[in-house]
Amino acid sequence: MLIPLTSEQQAWVEKTLAAMSMEECVGHLLCPEDRNYQLHDWRDILHKVPLGSVFIGSGTRAELAGKCRLIQAEAKIPVLVASDMENGAILIKDEATHFPAAMGAAATGKPEMLYQMGRITALESRSCGIHWTFSPVVDLNLNFANMITNIRSLGDNPDRTIPLLRELIRGLQQDGLMAATAKHFPGDGVDDRDQHLCTSVNSLPKEQWFELYGRVWQAAFDAGVMSVMAGHIAFPDWQGCAADPEAAMPATLSPELQVDLLRNRLGFKGVLVSDAAPMTGLCSRAPADELAWRNIAAGSDIFLFADPVADFARLMAAVRAGKLSEDRVMESTRRVLEMKARLNLHVDAFGPELTPAQLAAHGETARQVAEASITQIRTRPGLLPVRLKPGAKVLTVTLTEHENHGQIWKELPLIDEELRRHGLEVDHHKNPGCDILYAALDQYERIFVNFYVISHQRTGSIRLTGPATGAFWRGFYANAPDQVVFTSFGNPYVLYEQPHLNNLLLAYGPYAVSQRAAVRAWLGEITPAGVCPVRLPKVQVRPFPLE
Repeated sequence: MLIPLTSEQQAWVEKTLAAMSMEECVGHLLCPEDRNYQLHDWRDILHKVPLGSVFIGSGTRAELAGKCRLIQAEAKIPVLVASDMENGAILIKDEATHFPAAMGAAATGKPEMLYQMGRITALESRSCGIHWTFSPVVDLNLNFANMITNIRSLGDNPDRTIPLLRELIRGLQQDGLMAATAKHFPGDGVDDRDQHLCTSVNSLPKEQWFELYGRVWQAAFDAGVMSVMAGHIAFPDWQGCAADPEAAMPATLSPELQVDLLRNRLGFKGVLVSDAAPMTGLCSRAPADELAWRNIAAGSDIFLFADPVADFARLMAAVRAGKLSEDRVMESTRRVLEMKARLNLHVDAFGPELTPAQLAAHGETARQVAEASITQIRTRPGLLPVRLKPGAKVLTVTLTEHENHGQIWKELPLIDEELRRHGLEVDHHKNPGCDILYAALDQYERIFVNFYVISHQRTGSIRLTGPATGAFWRGFYANAPDQVVFTSFGNPYVLYEQPHLNNLLLAYGPYAVSQRAAVRAWLGEITPAGVCPVRLPKVQVRPFPLE
């Protein structure tokens, strides 16, 4: 349950709400992102629109803190500053701790590690003025082809997921430093389609949904999660559209899901934020000038990635036209103010600066999580650990999307750095053809082939595609079974597409700690002890359903 407000916090909410104009209340329903704006733009926007929250992207600690201070200075009422801190303060480019993805933390099987990940994320984010994270992802990864959940999810089993989820939320929200957001209601991970491209569907029957997703959502609420993100996901069986699932509206436009199920049936009392407004799963279902007010009318409190000026005008017009009642606006404004009060933004929107010693201790914790996460899915006797003499020649190969869409780690460079630190001579290829790899068998004592495929790297798919797949032509690895080591720094389902690999480690993300942990596992400095939190799919022989 939500932590009750103190008398002082409640008094601030009542006093603030009583003094707010309808324009100020409407502004509290919008959360634009900062990607397209510079500092001077925020001064202009905040003079035009009394925003209640802002989503902030990546930057150095100094850049983010400076932007947050400007935003707070320009605002009459403290502004909620949100970001996607899913596995550490990962959008802080420097002086921040990055953990393995959530599935990696779950692979440790240790709830205390999830707690520490949450606690450190909150401390580091709040120190530069960020106090609302759009995490954790509580979706169950039931469909291995789902490209939204994958390693962002804690797993596919509620019994295993729930204890970890509780501790992660506890760590994030301890001492009111940060508000956690459970996402994506009513639950992604069933469909194999992408909300960015269409309204995806949770196709479970109601009874099964309550046994799986319902239990997870209830656990998040019992843990006191302050906010929930509604996904552009339909739940046809609850919405009465089981016979025609494509007719079901996404949760972001469905009062049946946001009000009847989430609020009334499950009892959630906190802030409900929509998933991003530009995603096709939402904006394909109503005209652009109606999306904001329809989303709020359907039960959301905050419209995410709003156009601050245009959507503010649209909401005000909807209020004046009676399409959106003033009572509905005030109801959401109160919930937003209550979350601000729980975070004590009216006292100080920032947290204490962290010392180098604290950051070093946080980094040590992340190292422990990463090393405990390394999972051995398949091995060949005698392959690991790799025993190499100083000066031995090795080749590292990164298989990834050709352009990599600006991903931060690109070609996993810290792997090469670590191998060289151990005295090895290292060469590297990205997405080499099979001829290069065949020639490499005679040139190198070991070849480390690393899969780098993660959520959001390529819209619409989590599979290895394009030039990277050419590495497997002519099956070079079958001719050197003791020479090639395979590791996935992302998608754990590699063996579904490459079932004949004789070995595979999982490292759960391209982050620095995961790269270093993988090298230590290769060289025998640690023993892989992680347990994969999802079932690995196998090909099934079954008839294809025909109409």
